[in-house]
Amino acid sequence: MSETSTQSLAHCSSLVRSQDEDRWLAAHYAAGPLQDALLALAALRIELRRIPSQVSEPPLGEIRLQWWREGLEAIQEGRPPRAHPVLEAAASTMLGEKRWAGELDSVIDACSRPLYGEGFSSAEDLSAWFVETDGRLDALGAAMGGGDDALAGAAAKAGAAFAMAREGRILAPRLAEEINAHALRIYKEAAPVVANAAGDAAPTLLHLSLTPLYLRKGDARAPLRKRLTLFAAMAFGRF
Repeated sequence: MSETSTQSLAHCSSLVRSQDEDRWLAAHYAAGPLQDALLALAALRIELRRIPSQVSEPPLGEIRLQWWREGLEAIQEGRPPRAHPVLEAAASTMLGEKRWAGELDSVIDACSRPLYGEGFSSAEDLSAWFVETDGRLDALGAAMGGGDDALAGAAAKAGAAFAMAREGRILAPRLAEEINAHALRIYKEAAPVVANAAGDAAPTLLHLSLTPLYLRKGDARAPLRKRLTLFAAMAFGRF
């Protein structure tokens, strides 16, 4: 591995550790190459999801999203990555493979919605958006771990539930009373499939086991509780 790749992967790990500790901890249960890809994927999620807070007008956000779209396309076509550590990391892992192009393109499309301040009309509306963003990325992670279509579908639903439980009340405060009930329902539907993920696919979805903590407490940041929950999910399939 080149020095640039090593530095880029270290950047992704540091970024994810500071901004999304849940995925950072879970990724460390994966083997080396898959771990690198999961951390690059989580870093990409952070970069895409924070664009609305970094721009003052929707067109500026659209330009940034297009920059990421074109940067990923270059990697997928075998061209050198743009000078950004997340793209450089993606290019050095399986995340840069062309087979994920459609999924990543759809995620970027969905990430444009918050730019326009439309809000969410219901818990179902919020859930549908999370399926297209966080859920689709979790499904991609499961696919990188060798999971089949059924697991990817369950991952998308469970990923939406996790995102709703963790972030839903921030994105849609007026829906706070609806969010937990809706997230719990879709999590219960998807969790049995996710819990049965085998082999390399298991650690790709490990962070989703924290969903009940967020639903019960509204916060799963207690370091020991979080780590014990992840260990139990990995060792015993407790979701």
